[in-house]
Amino acid sequence: MRQRGFTLIEVMVVLVIIGISVTAVTFSIEGLQARETERELQRLRLVLERAGERAAVRGTPIAVEFLPGRYRFSQLDAEGRWRPFNEGESLSERELPEGVRWADLTIEGRKPEPNSPLVFGSEMPQFDLRLSAPGNLRRYVSHPDGSVTMETIAVQGASS
Repeated sequence: MRQRGFTLIEVMVVLVIIGISVTAVTFSIEGLQARETERELQRLRLVLERAGERAAVRGTPIAVEFLPGRYRFSQLDAEGRWRPFNEGESLSERELPEGVRWADLTIEGRKPEPNSPLVFGSEMPQFDLRLSAPGNLRRYVSHPDGSVTMETIAVQGASS
């Protein structure tokens, strides 16, 4: 009489294959999220530069507000009121990636009042903006030539 079923070895091989597959999918998803976060942090650097260039070229001030979990650019209208940029423009409102928070801002070497916007005019304002991201800080620094650089600062005791 022959018994039907799987041997212990066959079951273990199947479990190992399932475990490897789940691990691969998990790492793939985490890698995708990390790449998307990096892309958004690079985008912020570029739009800060763009806001400075646009304000200087058009002669109209542009402000960026750093709101909880997001940021928003506005421009002065003909009546002197701040108006957010429309959807679809590169300077429209944007969410921060998950786990990223505003950490610190200095403008012209001073801390601004809470909720004060950073205003771009005929010249690039000198600012130092810091965001906390999982495992590190991101520092955005403006330069007189209109460029903005971003550097990553490792946080001690944090694992990436």
